[in-house]
Amino acid sequence: MEEDSDHSDAGARRAYFVVSDVHLCDVEDHEDGWKAYKSARFVVDADLDDAVADFLDDGPPSLERVVVLNGDIIDFDLVTATPDDPPWPVSGAERRRGMNPTEAKSAWKLQRILDDHPIFIGTLVRVLAAGHRVVYVMGNHDMEFHFDAVKRTLLSAIRSRAEADGTPVDLERFGFEPWFFHVPGEIYAEHGQQYDYYTSFRWLLAPTIPHREEPTLALPMGNLSNRELMSEMGFFNPHASNYILNVYRYVTHWLRHYAFTRRSIAARWFFGSIAVLLRLIRTKRAVQRNPPDHEALLEALAKRLSLPLPTIQALDRLQTQPITNRWYRVVREFWIDRVIVTALMAGISVGLLLSPLPLWVKLTVPLSTCPLLFLIYESFAHGDTIFSAEHRSTAYAREIAGIVDTRVVTFGHSHTPLTAPVAPGVTYVNTGTWAPIWKEGGHELSPGLRNVLIVRVESGKVGIELTSRTGG
Repeated sequence: MEEDSDHSDAGARRAYFVVSDVHLCDVEDHEDGWKAYKSARFVVDADLDDAVADFLDDGPPSLERVVVLNGDIIDFDLVTATPDDPPWPVSGAERRRGMNPTEAKSAWKLQRILDDHPIFIGTLVRVLAAGHRVVYVMGNHDMEFHFDAVKRTLLSAIRSRAEADGTPVDLERFGFEPWFFHVPGEIYAEHGQQYDYYTSFRWLLAPTIPHREEPTLALPMGNLSNRELMSEMGFFNPHASNYILNVYRYVTHWLRHYAFTRRSIAARWFFGSIAVLLRLIRTKRAVQRNPPDHEALLEALAKRLSLPLPTIQALDRLQTQPITNRWYRVVREFWIDRVIVTALMAGISVGLLLSPLPLWVKLTVPLSTCPLLFLIYESFAHGDTIFSAEHRSTAYAREIAGIVDTRVVTFGHSHTPLTAPVAPGVTYVNTGTWAPIWKEGGHELSPGLRNVLIVRVESGKVGIELTSRTGG
């Protein structure tokens, strides 16, 4: 696809390589398929390296190239390992579900991940050694890059690899963006979690809250669910939204993976849900007690990016408030409302059985009226779901196109690749995911589509290409 652009630099010759949602984590292999999404067979480093090599080789050497890592490249939430002899306190809960997202612990997690992904570090060295740029836009699963020590851990790994290879690199060409990457008239790249109230941070530019050890990330509900629930429910796939099943499929999943094994799901779901709810309550209170100087942060960002402050403020107003502002939705996500409704119906049924009413009334009401009331409740209570942000992504892209000068708006986050025109001369692209996905039926994992967005700018024209590195 090629678009004329009167806004980009008419003499510019640039190319952008954009990927998101690679979800690199430490590798775990289990014979029974537990946490199969972390197994070595789904490591994508070599394929990503090939894709970057193709990008660097395509076009004249003088072409300015930028590799944009558009969020969730690293997945800190999936790391449940802890050091054998940690230099800081590690609680029992952290040993079961993973360490808190503090600066020191997150830096340790990153180093553990990088140790399992040397090819990925080599890929970054390849780009920088060729004199090109890398921009890392943070997503909800890698917001730990907010911490300076975590940034330094990645840059140190790049430097060490470059020195070992005898390849000089300029680390000034590697940049981090906490929110978005924008080149006027060409591209706007943002991960997209801020338009999803399950994963949005209340203060994106100041995402930490005080903690008894040191500041910790104020994790949104989606991240907490991955850490407190998914980490102990290893036959689900946290990279796919269709792990949310109906009652029949939950029962089938339990029979298939848990009923005849020592692994448990009900207890882990119950106690994990309680843990998430308690963390959400503590996080919301801490955020309310320690609000940052948000306007000052917006002003500093506008100055650094050379954008008018009203532009930054308009983009900020598009963001969705976290789900903790809508506690009823939290209750629904953990099925607490349905448990309460079911308990009420059971109570009504028991009351009828103990009453002197005729037998036909005792049988008819529980078998007909109670299920009908449950269906009526569900029809009114459905509301927004985990898919709502995905459905609205094109509308958000259209809004952004009306605020900033760009020909391409690209998100990741939803794991669903998409290309769509959203305004005259502006295309929205979602770059899908490189993480494993469910095959049809939802019982076996297969590679993600491994999408790559290539944006080429030359002589006032912007070319857009979304490709896949696998047939899935």
